This record gives sequence, structure tokens and C-alpha cells, in this order.
Amino acid sequence: MIKGLIMYHLILLVKDPALVLLGLAFPFVQLFLHSQDNLVAADASYINIIDTGIVSFMCIAAMVLCWGASYNHAYSREIKFLRRLRMSPVKPLHYIVSGIVLNIGVLVVFASALIIVAAVLFDIDITSKNWALIIALLLLIFTMFYVMGMFVANMLKKAKNSQSLSYVVFGGMIVVVNMLAIDSLPNFIQVIIRNTPITYATNVLLAAWLGTGLFNGHDFIGMMACVVVLGLLSVKFFKYE
Repeated sequence: MIKGLIMYHLILLVKDPALVLLGLAFPFVQLFLHSQDNLVAADASYINIIDTGIVSFMCIAAMVLCWGASYNHAYSREIKFLRRLRMSPVKPLHYIVSGIVLNIGVLVVFASALIIVAAVLFDIDITSKNWALIIALLLLIFTMFYVMGMFVANMLKKAKNSQSLSYVVFGGMIVVVNMLAIDSLPNFIQVIIRNTPITYATNVLLAAWLGTGLFNGHDFIGMMACVVVLGLLSVKFFKYE
């Protein structure tokens, strides 16, 4: 049953790959552009910029994959595919877990390629990283974005409206993660931006990547709260059509 659902998610991913390919290709383009700079890779500040960039790119990749999954789920509602599942033993949790399994595989391949390319281009030391922690957090971050996507895809009655909402939610978070002048914004907007899932994810993964204090701030707690709350909501509001 799970295997069949994984194949279905794969078909959807291959059917409309534009968003996913764009999201996964962008980080590589950025890295190659950095490689053309005249800055010396050994410079500590430059290495820190690259380190931060790698983490941001992995979070964006996880989010884009979940954005695509959210859009495709709304599409499955629209074509009445999920209505047929209602008469089968398939439960909402089965559908959600199978999508996570497929997309995590894609994310692992992407993240591995990105890290290897970055290490070759910028001589980043990847041997001293706590890979068990980094991988665990990346999977947790992906799960957070995935259940968020499922909630968004089921939040509205009409599937078409849910697809539009996914662009607003995930597109808005991409704007947030690329916003460079946050300190110049009004205080209440800064508070909102610093308490968004993408900010939690980036800060937590960066702390693990650099080996700094993972629990120094509230980001990890905020991320765990998002996983639990959005996970419950994604199951509760699951719609078959």
C-alpha cells in the first residue's frame, strides 16, 4: 500500500517538475556564481558566508519540495483521485507518510550533491561536522514543512484556492529567508519574521552546522511546536476532495 502511494507521489513529482527543479537548481547557480568571485576562499568571513549559504539553500530546498507536494495534493483533490482512496484501507497518515518518504529521498540526494560541490569549490571542511545531528535536524525540518504543506493544501474547501494559498505561504517564506535588511523594518514585523518556520529552520540547522549552541535561543522549541501542531492539523483537516 505504502509502495503504491510512493509511486503515485513520484508520478506527480515527475509530471510537473518545474517548481522543484527551479528550487533545487538555484542553490547550485548561486554557488557557481560565488566561485567566480575574486575573494579568497580561506578568508574566515567569506567561509562563514558560504557556510550560512549552504544551510539556507538546504532549508529552501526542503521547503520547495514541500511546496510542490502541497500543490500536488491540492491537484489530487481537484481531479477526485483522493475520493477513490476514501473507499480503500488508505488512511490520511498513510498518504502523508508516503509523500514524506519519497521527497526525503530527493532531498538527501540534493543536499549531498550541494555539500560535495561546496566542499570542492570552497574547500569547506566537512569532516568535523556532527553529521548525525545535521541529518536528524534536516529530516525534522523537512517534516515540518511537509505537514505545513499538507495543512495548507487541505485548509480551504476548494482545491484551486488551496493551490493559490500554497504560493502565498511558501512564496512568502522564500521572500523572508532572502530578506537582507530585516533590522530596518518595524519592530513588530521583525518579531513576526523571526518567528516564522523558515527562520526557525535556518537558525537551528546553522547552529548544528557551525557547532554552536543549538538550544541558546527559542528556535528549536519553536520548530518542534510547529511540527506537532501542524502535524495534528494536517491529519485533522485532511480532505479527500
